[in-house]
Amino acid sequence: MSLFSKFFNKDDDFGIIVSQNSQFDLTQVQRCSQILRLDIDNLLKPKPLLTQADPFLFVKGNTLYLFYESERSGEKGIIRMKKSDDLSHWSSPVTVLDQPFHLSFPFVFDYAGDVFMIPETQASESIRLYRGNKDLTDFTFERALLTQPRTEDVKFNFCDSHLLEKDGIFYLFTSVSYNWTYHLELYYTDDILNHDFVKHPLSPVYIGNDFGRSGGSIIHLDDNYYRISQDCSRSYGENVSIHRITALDKHVYKEELYKKDILEVGGKIYQDGGHQLNVIKYGDSYIYATDFRHVSWCWYQLYLRIKNAFVKK
Repeated sequence: MSLFSKFFNKDDDFGIIVSQNSQFDLTQVQRCSQILRLDIDNLLKPKPLLTQADPFLFVKGNTLYLFYESERSGEKGIIRMKKSDDLSHWSSPVTVLDQPFHLSFPFVFDYAGDVFMIPETQASESIRLYRGNKDLTDFTFERALLTQPRTEDVKFNFCDSHLLEKDGIFYLFTSVSYNWTYHLELYYTDDILNHDFVKHPLSPVYIGNDFGRSGGSIIHLDDNYYRISQDCSRSYGENVSIHRITALDKHVYKEELYKKDILEVGGKIYQDGGHQLNVIKYGDSYIYATDFRHVSWCWYQLYLRIKNAFVKK
């Protein structure tokens, strides 16, 4: 380790882009009309004070909701929400879920007349289900869907979990990093509120850091199912790829690569990449939510060393 790297290191932070298009086209995400941007705050500080990532869209009535991870420097991530009734005016952000552990990847869906969330809660060693209140401003714990104690070979546990309902069966996708390699695990059940999840006989359905970790939930449009993956082969959150699921039941899983690296890395918005894509139909438009990565040299380690030296005294 060089003297420079003892005090300075490269750090990545994320912001959010929400855009609109009249057509569904997963290959032209950056060509859509931008309607909302949540920027990275205070890039000139020792470490940015606020990063926002993992956007998920949800429609209820005439309202479009945006759920996302919000993390302040030195604190755990929480889940916040903004909403709009016209795509032009957005509400102020509201914290909808805050737990004793880090939260991210707020997958939101409706089921049995209520709205639920499965955020990433890997720090709790479990996949947890939360139920939303009427106006979706608060989510309360419902049950643990899966639990798995962390072992020496598990580096990341239950990352970016989400569901796909198909033919009355709920398929749960989640990623576990064994010895720094992501395994895309697949489970299923016929009742997410009362029954246990069963591991799919072909699980893990993918192994590798290029496509083994999700970059959003399954997109179901035009009778097709698209799985979103993020590229972590060289560093975290480099780009997003799309896979078309061609066969899925309790015994079979098949997919094919639909489009690799859909974000224009080096461009104006996705200069350093990104690791999330979510798409939803709202009125006559398709709404796209992505996050973008910013990589920069930071002096946070030096700041912490000085801060801790004064605290000890």
